[in-house]
Amino acid sequence: MSGSCLVYLVDDDADYQYLVGQVFNIFLPQHRIRFFANGADLVNAIHSTSPTATELPAAILLDVDMPHMDGFQTLAAIKQQPGWQQINVIMMTNRDQAEYREESERLGAFAFLLKPISLPEIQKEMTQICETGGNFPG
Repeated sequence: MSGSCLVYLVDDDADYQYLVGQVFNIFLPQHRIRFFANGADLVNAIHSTSPTATELPAAILLDVDMPHMDGFQTLAAIKQQPGWQQINVIMMTNRDQAEYREESERLGAFAFLLKPISLPEIQKEMTQICETGGNFPG
């Protein structure tokens, strides 16, 4: 995988989507980002994408607390989809609770970040995923 990759951001907060989008546009312009308002929207998009598609995301930034389908339900659904099991999912929440971290790890998340995520954190994770291929906890 090269230093440039496609990233999905799944978060129901439009303001947070905007802020993360600006961080990527200004500080991580080599990466492309696609936005989803909730887990259900992402899962619907996954179902309409061929598992052999040439362009699956390298990473998914996934909010834990969302309506319709929370981040844990979404992560479980992602990991059940053929061709999507190796996608690096980074869980995000403003709740620093051990059970959230444990559930994220149990479900196969690549990393767990507290919101608001910092520029050094997201740069580290994107470098690890997009330049080294990821697939090991950060």
